[in-house]
Amino acid sequence: MQKNNPVPFSDIENARNIRKMRSVIKANIKSSNISIEKVLSDKDNYEKCIANMKLIDLVGSLPGYGKKSGEKILAKLKISCCKTVKGLGKKQYASFIDYFNVKL
Repeated sequence: MQKNNPVPFSDIENARNIRKMRSVIKANIKSSNISIEKVLSDKDNYEKCIANMKLIDLVGSLPGYGKKSGEKILAKLKISCCKTVKGLGKKQYASFIDYFNVKL
């Protein structure tokens, strides 16, 4: 039987910081302090925390949208609710961008 190697503390701290950044970004989107264009075009934060964010969380944080309406939109765009932002195919990404009128 193999012993579980403990996760280094720095990795746990890094994951905690990324979750905090995502929650701040979602709160800023919800309160219209930042646009989805800005979030998707921000190169510094994109690879760090946006790329691995679930698309349903991103859509659900938009003003006027929630989880259920986000699920309907993603179904209409033929995108799985389990997809992350970086996990979208070219056509899925293009349809997502077109639906929300994002200018990148």
